[in-house]
Amino acid sequence: MVLPVCCTVNPPWSGRERAAIKTWEALADGLLDASILARLEASWPGRSAHERSQAWIERQLRKVDDSLAAMSRGLGDNTYCSGIHLSLSDIAVGCALGYLNFRFPQIAWASRHPNLERLYNKLMQRPSFIDTQPA
Repeated sequence: MVLPVCCTVNPPWSGRERAAIKTWEALADGLLDASILARLEASWPGRSAHERSQAWIERQLRKVDDSLAAMSRGLGDNTYCSGIHLSLSDIAVGCALGYLNFRFPQIAWASRHPNLERLYNKLMQRPSFIDTQPA
């Protein structure tokens, strides 16, 4: 993602704020890594269905679920991930949730994590998210 560059080139945050943002970024990256690995294993060209590892896919999807749960706990009742204003944390989480909606609609994360759904819906009102959502 672009976020590591944005977070390291002249970051305007204190050490504590930077650590919080990097934590959210790591959660979002981990969720994306696991979901992409599950997707690749499930749809790898040249492999028949019996050559694919369902156990591997399920392991990756458990990581996705764990990441969602951690994000939901971290967000709590807050409006944004890292305070009262939009930050790189929210962008990272919004991108990860958008990918799940696009590639894994069956996960139905929003019904299990209404606070993440609230954040995602808020982000999806922004032109930058509307214009760049996966299609």
